[in-house]
Amino acid sequence: MPRAESAVGVDACPYGWFATVLTGGSIETERYEDFAEVHSDYQEARVFVDIPVGLPTGSRRRCDIEARALLGCRGNSVFFPPCESAAAIGDYDEANAKHREDMEHGLSQQAHAISDKINEVQAVVGETYDGPIYESHPELCFYALNGQPIAYSKSSKRGLAFRRHLLEQKRSGMDDEYEQVLDDTLRKDIRRDDILDSMALALAAQSEELQSVPEDPGPEVPRIHYPATPALPDSSWSKP
Repeated sequence: MPRAESAVGVDACPYGWFATVLTGGSIETERYEDFAEVHSDYQEARVFVDIPVGLPTGSRRRCDIEARALLGCRGNSVFFPPCESAAAIGDYDEANAKHREDMEHGLSQQAHAISDKINEVQAVVGETYDGPIYESHPELCFYALNGQPIAYSKSSKRGLAFRRHLLEQKRSGMDDEYEQVLDDTLRKDIRRDDILDSMALALAAQSEELQSVPEDPGPEVPRIHYPATPALPDSSWSKP
């Protein structure tokens, strides 16, 4: 059954997709093999997903360029996605050549690696940019929680601990749920950063006010959404 009045954050993971669901006072997490299953379960929810919605044609997407600039030291976490013709090609060298032919610049291996995920989301969403399924980015969501880009990579011990702190500070019980997921799943299926990113996306999806890059994109321009009002940095956190 569709779940109404929920905020859902969805991140791609080796298993398929990992979702954090916030409904009222509850925090739930689930994993899915296919994005269509997420859409089926949460048709009446606001869903934030960390996958490009709307692919570039002719030049790089403005939203990616502006997100990278806004994130500063974390800007390289935003990949420039493949054009539609390249996203349909499984072999990296062939996809890179097609992308270069259509876009006049190369395609990174990281961006090519998410092509199947991009195609899954596009099959559900098409080119509808204003919900109920929204493109977002975890580092923009953490930027909003922190009031500025986080200096430490999420793959570092310090960066992981600080992101956990921000999530728990925003929503009590997040850290217990994070630990529970670690106990209940294998890292080959769900990585630590998949859990954190999904939780950040869910908190962002629950925000009453959103903003986007670009700020005023127009109806047919891809955009990346994130919470409207960044919090002030929390000076009480002690670095591990």
